[in-house]
Amino acid sequence: MNVQTEQTKSLSAEAETEEQPTVFPNENVSNHVQTTEEQTALAGSALEDFQADQRLQDLLKGIAEETVQLREFLTEESKLMNEICMSIGQIMKKLTISFDIPPSRIPFDRKLQRIILNEEGHLILFSEKNEFTSTLLAEHPPSIVMAVLWVVMPKLAEVVASYRKRVTTRIGLFRRLKMELETIARTVAGNRNPADPQPR
Repeated sequence: MNVQTEQTKSLSAEAETEEQPTVFPNENVSNHVQTTEEQTALAGSALEDFQADQRLQDLLKGIAEETVQLREFLTEESKLMNEICMSIGQIMKKLTISFDIPPSRIPFDRKLQRIILNEEGHLILFSEKNEFTSTLLAEHPPSIVMAVLWVVMPKLAEVVASYRKRVTTRIGLFRRLKMELETIARTVAGNRNPADPQPR
């Protein structure tokens, strides 16, 4: 009887042991969750780094392209500016003219008393102490050249128009003189004495 009872208790204990579920310690679960969150955070950080790097690459590429175009435009601007200044200098030298330019119209970083663009194409700057410097217009920055042109071009147009009128007047005078002289020459030739020597 005692043996049977002991066997029954042993079987009951084994059954309870088999039915009891395995329980993980709380510390292991917490570590598992923490590891997953860290992996997710690392993955997100890596993606952000990749996106930031991609944006930086795009920016650098855009800057490089703009720089190439800027270099081409600056080269063309310098060439055109030199050609324009040379042409203006040739016109002013031919017409023997110079222009006074109001200092307030030109964006220099110092106070000037007077500015002159002479017939040689030099920009002469007079300081308040009446000291002056003379430099070719083309050697100044584009902003200065453009400001000077805005002042000079209307005046140059007036001078050219005035010069054209003087030339037109001279042409009219030359035409009248030509006609009168031709008339006189025909008259003299028609009244010439045959005994007179032939003109050479």
